[in-house]
Amino acid sequence: MDYGVLNSLTLICLAAGLTLYLTSRSLARRARSYQAGMQSLLQLGAQGLDPLDIPPAAWPLLAAGGWQHLQLSGDWFGYLVESEWGKKPEQPLNRGQKASTPLAFRLSSGNDVLLVMTLTHSAVGGEGRLFAEQLAKVFVLLLESALRVRTEAISVAMAERARLTLYLQHDMRNLAQWVGWVCSDFNDCHQPESLLIAARRLQQNAPLARERADRLVALLGNNPANQQAALLDLRLAVENAAQMAGVQVDISGQAQAWIAQALLARALDNLFSNLAPNWRNPGADKPLLHLRTSPESPFKPAMAELRFFSPWPNAQVRIEPLRLFEPFASGRAGGLGLGLYQARKSLQEANGDLSAEVDDSGITFVLTIPDRKMPAQGSAN
Repeated sequence: MDYGVLNSLTLICLAAGLTLYLTSRSLARRARSYQAGMQSLLQLGAQGLDPLDIPPAAWPLLAAGGWQHLQLSGDWFGYLVESEWGKKPEQPLNRGQKASTPLAFRLSSGNDVLLVMTLTHSAVGGEGRLFAEQLAKVFVLLLESALRVRTEAISVAMAERARLTLYLQHDMRNLAQWVGWVCSDFNDCHQPESLLIAARRLQQNAPLARERADRLVALLGNNPANQQAALLDLRLAVENAAQMAGVQVDISGQAQAWIAQALLARALDNLFSNLAPNWRNPGADKPLLHLRTSPESPFKPAMAELRFFSPWPNAQVRIEPLRLFEPFASGRAGGLGLGLYQARKSLQEANGDLSAEVDDSGITFVLTIPDRKMPAQGSAN
């Protein structure tokens, strides 16, 4: 064999071996880098972050993996989420140049949460893009796990709330029995001396009875009866709810709503009881509530609408807009954070809704309820 050819083959083999060695070293280094990124992501999961706090915390790690843009949008307990990190890549100018295909993920939890995430990478393909996609999947699994933990926590809390309600019902029975005993004592009094004894006994027991009553009023929520929907005067219902909350209001307009009376009372009582302290502040203006019926359109039925504004109280810690209808998120010290959540859920049960517009001065609430009986889904009637 010609020594020149042999030397050439030797050089080719050496070059190929060196290329493979350098490539394997590069891949190993890149794999270690992405492995470190995954470990950092898993460490974020151990910190117990809120689901919406995970994307900004994870973005530096994703950016280090070559991701250029992350967009998060959707619905979070009635609040419209719209956030993005990084810079969205521009479309290729050359016709033959390929654009990087974004990755899209969809996360949901019942009808309370629906989030859509889109990730755009700097590379169209290759091992860098492959490693980056695995990093992104770990990030999505982390976010999904946090969302499930949050959802399960809400379910457990709701179950605990139901258990406490059973205990409170038992306390109500005891309090009712105590009232019956007091009535019997006074009913059996036929002499002034026995009447004085019964009065002293009532005086001694009154502090305990008052403590029980205050606890029941504070903790026992409204449980609407199983009533059929009917056409109700929305103005009258609002006036009654305001009176129960001890608030004087001015109401303009008229509207009728198709809803079960218990659901409407539950929604308005929860809403007004939450906002009554705001309106009772010294110097606060009398609330103005506006009623109207929105016209029917080909895509939307006619709806009764109640709109009003509530200022921020000076002493209240302002709750973040996205937490407004989230259960167990409260802006008041000692608040349970269930009033607005229950009000919105009650209206949604009647095919209505409760929304809010927040600014520095306060909150504008909008309640919508069908103004007539809506046909059942799948029914021909």
